[in-house]
Amino acid sequence: MLLKDVENVEQIIVLVGTEYEFNLGMSARVMKNFGLKKLRIVEPYCGMGPDAIMYSKHAKEVIKGAEFYPNLREAVEDCDASVGFTGVLKRNRGTIRAAVPLRKFVERADEYKGKVALVFGREGIGLNVKEIKECDYLVHIETDSEYSILNLSHAVAVVLYALSTRKVKRTREKRLSGKEKEVLIQMFKSLLGRYKLRNPERCEVAFRRVIGRANPTEKEGRSIMNVLRVVREELEGREHEEDGAP
Repeated sequence: MLLKDVENVEQIIVLVGTEYEFNLGMSARVMKNFGLKKLRIVEPYCGMGPDAIMYSKHAKEVIKGAEFYPNLREAVEDCDASVGFTGVLKRNRGTIRAAVPLRKFVERADEYKGKVALVFGREGIGLNVKEIKECDYLVHIETDSEYSILNLSHAVAVVLYALSTRKVKRTREKRLSGKEKEVLIQMFKSLLGRYKLRNPERCEVAFRRVIGRANPTEKEGRSIMNVLRVVREELEGREHEEDGAP
């Protein structure tokens, strides 16, 4: 089943810091092979010149319709989930969670609905730590450890093929949208400010990643929000009493 045929899912390819025009072109070609049309490009080192057009072959409309962004956050802020792909596993150590193998991600990919950004980094160094933190999910392609880094367009091809082979599970349960997830995260963040924590930013990042990986249903999300709301109200009541209010 091709990605474009999956109900309620829109995949968007995001290329960060691409260095060579031929990789832009070949990535666009692969996208068209699997029925994808939306390409977002973040801070490319190369231009969108004749090589990009030439290597895109019959996917010139994908290249010409690409959207450009100054940073990854702006490129994925309207998406319900963002998935970063990396071959440099040690770089994610400061980001709370480990990268999961592509085959494991494929097993759960049908849980994601709405806009899903598939994020690929630079040919030379991939995604940096800051960009990895912007992603809800981190995935690596299971390659030989002796030479684990794939060419950019090859990585795009492998990922899209793997996703196209998955068995789609139909479910009536609606998942939290990207905006609803952000509301939940901001509620959690507001509570962090009421405690003296050694590293509140790290706690926020951890919660954000957990929510991204779990991809909760609307029912689950409402339950968590209710708990956070009760905690907030209780804390506000205590603060009110400490202020000596009658």
